Amino acid sequence: MRIVTVCLMNQARSPFAQAVLERNFPEDQVSSTGVNAIEGTSILPAVIDTAKNWGVPITQISSRSLASASGDVMGADLVITAENSHSDAIRNLGYAGALRSYEEIVEDQDFTPVDPGGLLPDAMMRELGKVGALTLRAAIDAKGFPHVNSIDAVLPYGVSDLGMALASAQFSRIASGAILVDADLRAPLSGEIKELGLERVFFDVDQFGLSETPPINTNQILTHSRQVDFPEKYFLSPSWREWIRALAEQAPVVMVTAPRHSRMRRLADSYLASYMSDEFTVISA
Repeated sequence: MRIVTVCLMNQARSPFAQAVLERNFPEDQVSSTGVNAIEGTSILPAVIDTAKNWGVPITQISSRSLASASGDVMGADLVITAENSHSDAIRNLGYAGALRSYEEIVEDQDFTPVDPGGLLPDAMMRELGKVGALTLRAAIDAKGFPHVNSIDAVLPYGVSDLGMALASAQFSRIASGAILVDADLRAPLSGEIKELGLERVFFDVDQFGLSETPPINTNQILTHSRQVDFPEKYFLSPSWREWIRALAEQAPVVMVTAPRHSRMRRLADSYLASYMSDEFTVISA
């Protein structure tokens, strides 16, 4: 598949999106551009550093103007844009193929990434996390990768909502016979799991594909064996997608993500953990 990612200046969102697709779908031809990009302008250094830390190194080192990339755009099987206005610019160019905008994928505005240029590091990482999640979702939808059973995500709004979110997820899993997953790799929900009386069954992101996941009953939860400093590099890798898909072949999946907001930072983890979900529910007291 030939895919082009598009943002405003081709210095942050679209080159990062390109790198995420190259990491996940190396068989595809992926490029990026910006509707107002100035040819040869450097990609933002902070974006390059973040992408490297997350295991998706950026291969396009400078921006490409829309005029320069018009041939790629016109020959693309899929164009993914950061905003609806960018989609309009692509249509005005004459492109008539498949086109997805981040703003069209989710209705919740908190999930729509803004241009991270000029933001502080934590804020920039949050926006890039959303870019990664929505880019992967757009590609998966276009490729037609269905999962056998439903995948639902429960997102606690803040740290104080973790217990309520886990209880809500447990209620949903019992009703549907689902597999329950603690998808907060940065801080696994040990205390909340204990309070709810669930048994922890551990998985390790470094062992994906090396061992089968054991059967899980309605009194158990899959949870990570340790805290992970950079969970983004796992969520943005093919191994996370394949593992969740494999679980959904066995039964429906309900996952509890990291909080959307915390005292220290607004985490990108929740967006990334839930990108494969058919539905997501935000829990707030």
